[in-house]
Amino acid sequence: MSLVTTKEAAQILGVTPVRVRQLIKERRLAAEKHGRDHLLQDREVERFKRHGRRSGPKGGRPPGNGA
Repeated sequence: MSLVTTKEAAQILGVTPVRVRQLIKERRLAAEKHGRDHLLQDREVERFKRHGRRSGPKGGRPPGNGA
């Protein structure tokens, strides 16, 4: 097990470090706080890369309203 920074996690996931911090805040990615930085387990980042999206409709809205 090794730890990666939010910047490294962002590179692995193909997103920005800001997005990684959002995912941590939303508790979709587990991280440990060390000082002012978050560190993530590399296997957690890989897990999220494979299975990160939650099930359900895209956009978070139920289908149908069309408005």
